[in-house]
Amino acid sequence: MNGGKLYEWFLDKIYHFAWQIGFGYHEKKVARKGKYGEWLAKKYLNKKGFVLLEKNWRSRQNHRLEIDLIFQDLEILVFVEVRTRSSKSLVNGYDSINKKKRNSLRRAFMAYLRENSHPSLCYRFDVIEIDLPKTKEQKPAIFHHENIAIF
Repeated sequence: MNGGKLYEWFLDKIYHFAWQIGFGYHEKKVARKGKYGEWLAKKYLNKKGFVLLEKNWRSRQNHRLEIDLIFQDLEILVFVEVRTRSSKSLVNGYDSINKKKRNSLRRAFMAYLRENSHPSLCYRFDVIEIDLPKTKEQKPAIFHHENIAIF
């Protein structure tokens, strides 16, 4: 692990600890809100019995192609897009995935299947929507949309 990667790993551990004890609801930076949402989604799916295979996977040929989370649910490979929003947002996370984003996700899924060999022949696309509350006293709302038609 080089210095930059070690620093990122250490920073992730600090954030995860802070989120565990209740901090993180009012993150100002969009990137941190996104990581917080992915962390919540990962915890949620782990509780449902899904097994994490990849986190923030990027294609070797095209680094712009990214998949937030990849899980195994029994025999099914599950590609997960996490959308973290404020609870007062005008557009919910599910509806924020427009045609351009769907095409990008489809290309990323195909790249993953091409670059990695998995015995699973079945796969699906899920969206996890995280609505962050206005106040610290409230809990984030998590909505799991399973088997979204993207192909």
